[in-house]
Amino acid sequence: MKILKTTFFAVLALPLLLCCEKDKPHSVFWGGVEEMEMPSEQKPDAPGIPESAPDAVEYSSLHDQLHNAGQFFIPESDLQPEVFWYMTYTDYPHRDEPNSNGDVNSGLQNYLLMQSVAGLVNRACAQGKTSVGIWTEQSGTGYDMERADFGRQIPNHQSAVDLATKTYGKVDGYDVTVRTLFSGYVLTDLMNNPESAIAATVASHVYNAIIVDVRDEEFFIRSGYTKKYDCTRMSTRDAWDAFKDKCDNSALVLMPVNTGENRDFVIQNGLFLVNLNKKYNTTAGGQNLTLLEEILEWLKPHSQVIGWEQGVGEHVFVEPISRHGHLMLAADWSYNMGVTSRHYSDRQGAALAKSINPRTIDYNAKANYLGFFLTDGDNYQWLITDNFVTNYYSQLSAKEVKMAFELGGQSLTQLAPTRLQYILSRQPSAECTIMETFGGGYYYADLFSTAGKAAQDRDAGIKLLAERTAAHMRQHGIKVLHVMAGDFTSAKARQVLQAFVDANDQLEGITAVCRDPYDAAHGKVFWFTNRQGYDIPCITASYKMWSGFNTPESMAKTIVKENQTSLSFNTIAVHAWSTWNGLKASDAVAQCTQNLPENFKCISMQELIWRLRMQERPEQTLQYLSTIK
Repeated sequence: MKILKTTFFAVLALPLLLCCEKDKPHSVFWGGVEEMEMPSEQKPDAPGIPESAPDAVEYSSLHDQLHNAGQFFIPESDLQPEVFWYMTYTDYPHRDEPNSNGDVNSGLQNYLLMQSVAGLVNRACAQGKTSVGIWTEQSGTGYDMERADFGRQIPNHQSAVDLATKTYGKVDGYDVTVRTLFSGYVLTDLMNNPESAIAATVASHVYNAIIVDVRDEEFFIRSGYTKKYDCTRMSTRDAWDAFKDKCDNSALVLMPVNTGENRDFVIQNGLFLVNLNKKYNTTAGGQNLTLLEEILEWLKPHSQVIGWEQGVGEHVFVEPISRHGHLMLAADWSYNMGVTSRHYSDRQGAALAKSINPRTIDYNAKANYLGFFLTDGDNYQWLITDNFVTNYYSQLSAKEVKMAFELGGQSLTQLAPTRLQYILSRQPSAECTIMETFGGGYYYADLFSTAGKAAQDRDAGIKLLAERTAAHMRQHGIKVLHVMAGDFTSAKARQVLQAFVDANDQLEGITAVCRDPYDAAHGKVFWFTNRQGYDIPCITASYKMWSGFNTPESMAKTIVKENQTSLSFNTIAVHAWSTWNGLKASDAVAQCTQNLPENFKCISMQELIWRLRMQERPEQTLQYLSTIK
């Protein structure tokens, strides 16, 4: 379940941590933000651990150097302006609401104009036609980081209407007038045909034209614009028939009608845009299900589908996306992706996730072990906002309960690489395990690449998915993978998991949730042998903490009742959007643990995996421990 909307406009000061004393850890700069590079914790070997072999390697060295190993697949722009306009809203609260009586600066009509101005100018800049870029008003630490090296900001914020109609002088020697970059306008009729905006977004990059609604047409005619294409009566199907041969098929944006987000990314990259529901937030007006299947088959194999739909269960679109071998990304309320993704392969940072050395674990200790993890880390729009870091990741209780965090790092490293570096640097402790989530996007493993051309060479598609994920995880020191499937007993799901294990000999374990409900597999463990001969566990969630289903107190009672032995291993999915009497995430977990007997212990997800490996595969686990130091 995804959060419907996260939009933050509070301007937060970026932390600047200065360190100049002799024995302090040195600092590194990421996107204009200075962060501390902390040394890894050094702990002695636990009792009973075999001596390291003469050729043993330092555990802390088990990661790859940064390089392009084929893990990048989202469109990457050459955009790098010398100067940029900060384009502002004048009617932000109503940006997704079409209206017939507002002026040219109001409603969805204005928001689509903004998106087209941003997309077209940034595309022209990437093509070398101008030295000017556009940043659309959006604040918060995550966005500020990504904007930090985006050229020099031109003084005086401007609206989209101003930028589309005014002539400016030079700034720092650069011509900053952008209206001359547009060939005209494409026309929508938002009040009578919501899908005209879908068609116009695609027509915008085809005709190099800004998006204008019939409400505002006379204003732009008086401003010197001419109509290039009429989309007022076009459906999304009409747009597909007219423009599919003029669109890049390396990615797709799926967004509801009556929204404007992500249109700049479509226009800047020349993509196609599709809506599932023909009317916003309801199926009553019909759906584009058949059309979606056609588009997914046309799309380049194993591509990113960006956005989300409203008013339907996620399975309605995630299932076909999975079957066709693509990856969904929850990013319907995200902004400036055409800017944040610029030159991302050259803006990677060598930040590493913190991990515990498995030699330091006291395997002689026995308890009922619990690993709590926070859900929805695949949610890109949440990760880039201050909400995730401030209200979840930085909770003091996270370190106390050793909360593990799902993290969609593969998407962040392409769409917001500086943000990924920041999040890794802010990891609460090595005992708060970072779990790479799903592998580049949201999909169901048992359905992945089972339809159309993707099914014809499923083995190759799964191998590519696994290799991309392995390259990302190894370069950022992430040791645990998190996956989802409808049925983990299916041969198709197990084939995907085996591919992940085959591709990554640094993968220590996999955690898993079922599609619905998350704990449907009741903690069952599946084993997969890697190429070095070590068995890697896939541990399904035993329980879920979810408001409406349980409370922290009832969760504790259930755990105790169902674990009467002296040794057990359970993972618990904590629903990110649930609250219990004002408590959420690790604060709620802390309350749960207060109701547990002393023989129930929270440990890191990584430690739980290693304890399970030692319990179930002692000989090979001891053998592996001798190869590291």
